[in-house]
Amino acid sequence: MKNRFVVTITDINGSKQYNVHQYMKQIVLYVILLMVVIFFFSFISIQLLLKEVEQIEVKRDLMQQEYLKINKKNEKLQALINEKTEELVKVSDRIEDLEGIVGLSDRVVESQDLSLMERVDLASITGAQKALVMQLIPNGAPLRGNYRVTSEWGTRVNPVLLRTQSHTGIDFGVPSGTPIYAPADGVAYFTNSGYNGGYGIMVKLEHSFGFATFYAHLSRIVVQKGEFVRRGQLIAYSGNSGRSTGPHLHYEVRHLSQDLNPRAFVEWTMRDYTKIFEKEKNIRWQSLLTMINQLMEIRETPALSHKARE
Repeated sequence: MKNRFVVTITDINGSKQYNVHQYMKQIVLYVILLMVVIFFFSFISIQLLLKEVEQIEVKRDLMQQEYLKINKKNEKLQALINEKTEELVKVSDRIEDLEGIVGLSDRVVESQDLSLMERVDLASITGAQKALVMQLIPNGAPLRGNYRVTSEWGTRVNPVLLRTQSHTGIDFGVPSGTPIYAPADGVAYFTNSGYNGGYGIMVKLEHSFGFATFYAHLSRIVVQKGEFVRRGQLIAYSGNSGRSTGPHLHYEVRHLSQDLNPRAFVEWTMRDYTKIFEKEKNIRWQSLLTMINQLMEIRETPALSHKARE
């Protein structure tokens, strides 16, 4: 009985006794201890897993927030890309307009592989050459805003003398005091406030390559004799001086002292660049343009040399 112990179980039916060996007692204790250890480690593991899950949820929330930020940035970038794309389309359209103005549309159609920058460079070179021509030779009206031509160039009945004679310019019906601007670079070689043979107060500008422009029946002169003027510079104000039946501007365009029809020069613009060569046959345009192109090459050569040195 030394290595045994007795277990007595009593209930309503009576008492029962069980003899348990001492080793069984130890086994039971070990099992109970093992269950406690397993429970303890299970509890610890569950707590660690819960903490890991919490960390994963925190990371997930952070990643979700980062995703939302990146998504917003992507939306902004996409909007910026769309905006730049629209601007690029507008630039391309403007380049096409510029190409049309400087007469490059046909050449670009033939060379579809040109990049946008190449098209800009080509248009700017050709545009610069044409701009120089438009800067030096009279073009456009010497007035701004609305105006009407009351008398054309050519033979007409003089409204004062009432006889047929040649009208060497065109008349713009404008009120006295209307500003008058130079249609090209030049120099004021005649500024006189006398009668001037019926022209009244008058200004004459000399331009490059033998061109000259006359402005008659003025009310006031702004420039002085010998003064250099730029295209678009204010030179005088219209009036009713001299032999005149009403306020107007008499405007003449001359080349080598020969009067030309100013209408073609008034309607001459960069967009209609070549029309003047068809309308005005009294000028040797080919040799004149060749000289201007040579001037352009001379002007561009120092710049190219400077770039080469760089």
